[in-house]
Amino acid sequence: MTEFGPEFESFLRCWDNLPRTAHAFLPQRRDINPTTFGELLQHTGLAKWLGPQNMEILFYGSGIERASGFKITGMNYYDLLPQEFIKPLSQFHQAVLGVPCGAHIADVITTESGNSYLYQSLQYPVTDKDGNVVYLLVYGLGRKPYGDESERKLETHIAANIKELEFIDLGGGAPKSRIENFVYHR
Repeated sequence: MTEFGPEFESFLRCWDNLPRTAHAFLPQRRDINPTTFGELLQHTGLAKWLGPQNMEILFYGSGIERASGFKITGMNYYDLLPQEFIKPLSQFHQAVLGVPCGAHIADVITTESGNSYLYQSLQYPVTDKDGNVVYLLVYGLGRKPYGDESERKLETHIAANIKELEFIDLGGGAPKSRIENFVYHR
């Protein structure tokens, strides 16, 4: 398994300790709560897959809002995407939720004020009470420049800004395709 920096240790420890009762290797949505995640919730987002190009953002903590440059709780994630990014993101979500597997993404974000920084996230599938993989748990961190309260420029939310993308085998395999230093590899 890929090694992540120390900034992800608390999340990974919490993930590893979640019960797996409805699925062989994934936790249930009901286990993602303030009791199990505590202070991590501010850097956590949770979305529900409702169908093709329809992913409702159920919760997006204040820390992940700031780091990702988006305030999107209650929105359909696909409504935020430029048209040319819908197909690649749809394929990405099909892999993460369909295999199922996790993903690590490093994305270069540019804010409306012109600052750029690296935003990293771990994205893991989660099940409903019946074991159906319909939720996406996101843990994201970034070093947005101090004092910059502007949001991400939506036109920079594109495939060309993905610096790194690696799928993570959580127990059911994972696609081999990846992005390293902005270059796609099959």
